[in-house]
Amino acid sequence: MQIFKLISKIFIFSLMIAMVSFSLFAGGEQEEAEVVVADYPQPENLPSFEDASINWKQFEGDELAILMCVHPWQEAIEPFIPEFEQLTGMKVSLVKIPEAQFLTKVPADFTAGTFAFDVFMSQYYDSPKYALEKWSADLEPFMNDTSITDPNWYDWNDFFQAARDVGTVGDTYFDRVALTAEAQILIYRDDIYQELGLSVPDNFDELINNAKIINEKKSIAGMTMRGGLALWWPLTSFMRSFGGEYFDTDWTPLVNSPGSKEGAKAYLELAKYAPRGITSYDWDEINTAMLGGQAAMFLDSSVVYSRLQDPEKSTVVGKIKAAPYPEGPSGRIAHAHFWSISVANNSDKQKQAWMFIEWATSKLMMYRVGLKGVVAPRSSVWAEPNFTNQFSPDFSAALSKTLETAVISHAHSRFFEMMDILVGEMQAAILGEKDLDEGLDFTQAEWEKIIKDWKASL
Repeated sequence: MQIFKLISKIFIFSLMIAMVSFSLFAGGEQEEAEVVVADYPQPENLPSFEDASINWKQFEGDELAILMCVHPWQEAIEPFIPEFEQLTGMKVSLVKIPEAQFLTKVPADFTAGTFAFDVFMSQYYDSPKYALEKWSADLEPFMNDTSITDPNWYDWNDFFQAARDVGTVGDTYFDRVALTAEAQILIYRDDIYQELGLSVPDNFDELINNAKIINEKKSIAGMTMRGGLALWWPLTSFMRSFGGEYFDTDWTPLVNSPGSKEGAKAYLELAKYAPRGITSYDWDEINTAMLGGQAAMFLDSSVVYSRLQDPEKSTVVGKIKAAPYPEGPSGRIAHAHFWSISVANNSDKQKQAWMFIEWATSKLMMYRVGLKGVVAPRSSVWAEPNFTNQFSPDFSAALSKTLETAVISHAHSRFFEMMDILVGEMQAAILGEKDLDEGLDFTQAEWEKIIKDWKASL
């Protein structure tokens, strides 16, 4: 399926034109929050909500149930929800849960027929499954309904082409709107690097050597990295950087190819210098390790950078720097990603749900959220100096170089079923319970069965 390669290329091209840099984290019920609009002045070039030719209060009195993953976008948008309630007269009931729980709860509840939210955050690689099962609603009718959408005000073409393409990545219907984008980069403790006389690594050998030295000479972990249910996300870039891949374009599994095995071995080697209990480490845990000063390096999504510079959340403010994703034998191939937002197909308030999405992904809201370090997929936001000037030169340079060759994962309706097998084998290898080669050979055989069955069902 060539669509993923095309999306990746367009993604890189579009964001580079916009002098690209990235960033995009954080469960429980919504707390009361008061928006201080004065802190977020209205940019002259971005339309206000009053400029939209729709009746924002047409569903006054209704209540929307919204599910969010704990995430920088969630953290940034949540304080503005009272403003949405005032604008529309609707009440929002917000639930936010950690990523690992989120990724299992949403499909499990849809499968059981118990999903109880109108709006939910989503990710582009779940689109094939969600569209196939019709868990996510088709948003195109709402976008074309002028009673709830002002097309000139919303300006769909203002989204980067790659972000627009994410909406239909399931090849079925338009079921999501991109919220942000991110890519893997290296974030490191500059103070520790200077103390130990370390050079910024350009390749995996240098990276692993730095992690080893830090582990030996300091009382913190050399590297923090995923070893839990979501380890497949950073692992794919290791494999690709070493000449491997999960699948080819015809969905033939390649997880036990020589390059894939070499990339996985590098992942295991680096995992030696991660905090104890790595097999329980996913997004929240690796962030906490860096925020709390428990690790000296982080090789994951760029979205964490603004959080690490926030004195209210971070203990390492002013001590970190960013560098491009390291280069492997087959190049510098980081993983890129989009978070998105969708309407539940079983919701009886789909128009109201769309109006929340329209508000949350509008130019003005993406600008406001962008001032919190969340990277916007809209070109108009990148034209605002207040947004672009917030990023440090090292962060901008790291993202620019990394995005030249960043990629997006392939995805299909049985993608996560296959990833669960890979994660189990990798965890066994990390714990020393199973040989890595043996585990990847087993994964290959199981994947081949799944792909054969999947193709037969099409």
